[in-house]
Amino acid sequence: MNDTKSPRAQGAWALPLLALAPLAVIGILADRTAPLWSSLSWGLWALSVVLVAVEWAWVLRHSTRRSAHWGMCILVHAILVWQLIALVLRP
Repeated sequence: MNDTKSPRAQGAWALPLLALAPLAVIGILADRTAPLWSSLSWGLWALSVVLVAVEWAWVLRHSTRRSAHWGMCILVHAILVWQLIALVLRP
């Protein structure tokens, strides 16, 4: 089966980005010192890490070679690291 034709290959790395989007909104709009928002932010970040691991398992199993997939991979990892730094440096 050619992975470039499957719907899964076309949406690769989208789920971790969708999980990181609310985290960015919380960081911009919410009171960062509230314990509820802090625990919710860490939960969303952990969910994103799990989804990234799932995507890596899929990539390793199907050996994706398209450059668009690797571009999305780099974007997801950059945002994931950026959000981790923002969570750790939060007052």
